[in-house]
Amino acid sequence: MIRLSRLLIGIFVILTQPNALFAQTISMEEAIHSTLANHPSMAVVQAALEAVRTNAQVIKDNRQPNLRLHDQINIGTANGLSGSYFSMGLIVPTSGGRRPENSMELASGNIALATADWEVFNFGRFQAEDRLARTDIMVSEAAVENETYNIRLAVINTYLDALWLKQTLKIEERNLARVDTVRRIITNLVHNGIRPGLDSSLASVEFSRAKLNYFQMQEELQRAIIKLATLTGRPVNLAAIDTTFHQQVLLMQPVDTKLKADHPLLRYRTNLINRQTTEIDLIRKSALPRVSLLTSAWARGTSLDIDNNFGPLGSGFGYSRTNFLVGVAATVNLTDFHRIKSRSQLQQWRIKQAQSQLAVEQFQLQNTLTTSDSVMATVRMALLELPTALNSADRAFQQRLSLYNNGIENILGLTDALQLLTTVEKQVVNVQRRAVNVRLQRAYATGDFEDFFSLFRRQ
Repeated sequence: MIRLSRLLIGIFVILTQPNALFAQTISMEEAIHSTLANHPSMAVVQAALEAVRTNAQVIKDNRQPNLRLHDQINIGTANGLSGSYFSMGLIVPTSGGRRPENSMELASGNIALATADWEVFNFGRFQAEDRLARTDIMVSEAAVENETYNIRLAVINTYLDALWLKQTLKIEERNLARVDTVRRIITNLVHNGIRPGLDSSLASVEFSRAKLNYFQMQEELQRAIIKLATLTGRPVNLAAIDTTFHQQVLLMQPVDTKLKADHPLLRYRTNLINRQTTEIDLIRKSALPRVSLLTSAWARGTSLDIDNNFGPLGSGFGYSRTNFLVGVAATVNLTDFHRIKSRSQLQQWRIKQAQSQLAVEQFQLQNTLTTSDSVMATVRMALLELPTALNSADRAFQQRLSLYNNGIENILGLTDALQLLTTVEKQVVNVQRRAVNVRLQRAYATGDFEDFFSLFRRQ
């Protein structure tokens, strides 16, 4: 009778989960790799990293000499007047002789210009910019690693949710088979007049409750599978988790590890502090003088003669005079020395903020590690107790079923034993889940997931 019930329940499961026959099994580590390859946030941080790397080259390109070529041909009036003024980039300069009257006669001109300027020395500002660019790259690389770390944890949690739901679904499946077996036995006894009809009604109610619990668990599992499929970029109907789980490993003492400074979450905060500290050096050196090498050469032609008389317009399109100029310029803005004081103070506060964030991150990770280590012994004792509790509950159910068949036990006692067995089976999964969460917290705090992944690898 029990075997027949399990066979019928198995057919029922296949009919309610047709996609399970064709789904491709994916392990936890495969799910992580697939998610890292497809998750949009990874593309975001990777693009940000490439942008920072490119910016380092942009900074170097900006230091190359500026070489400008210019040529223009003009036709217009040439009325000069003595006096100085600021052009402000709006007034067009005019070079011409002074005359008693204003003339509207046209003159032509041609001018070609080549200039070059190169900032050759600035008391270490270039080196400070390079150091800041390198620390920006380190911060972005750490941000990529940080995002990878968080995505890995999200996938693990989603995968574990699906794993525990699948184990709970199997419990509901077994419970459904047991309830169906009991229902069939009771129905047979009622038909033979051995048991009252009430027992048959109660058994039918219990069977309906078992099916409802099974359907609810099936729905929750499907939600978890959809979430995992979304993360990994796989079709939902082709996604199925690998149920490999070495629960005996949970009884073993994990490798003794401590919080390390190169933890991905701590590395990001440390690189951020280094970046903020490096910027202070650049701020201070940005106010120092800048030494530039300047060169210029130009040629000019005009239709005006040396006596400032207007000539043919075509004569102004050639070059009649050439000049060149070479010089060294030193530039300093004295008010910058006052500005860098405030900017340095602002940067110091940013450094303190980054240091405080690092301290908070260290505190949280250390607290997580300490908590997991402290509760691991208690969880291990609960794991050792599970076989005894499960065997006792199973024997109690078998004994109650036997007593019921012999007319000694009533339907309520049998139902209680049935529910107790299911409760203990779910408690086994719950304890295992707590033990795995402790291992996961430990892996998260130490940054070492090798021991954790060994729980789910095929051997």
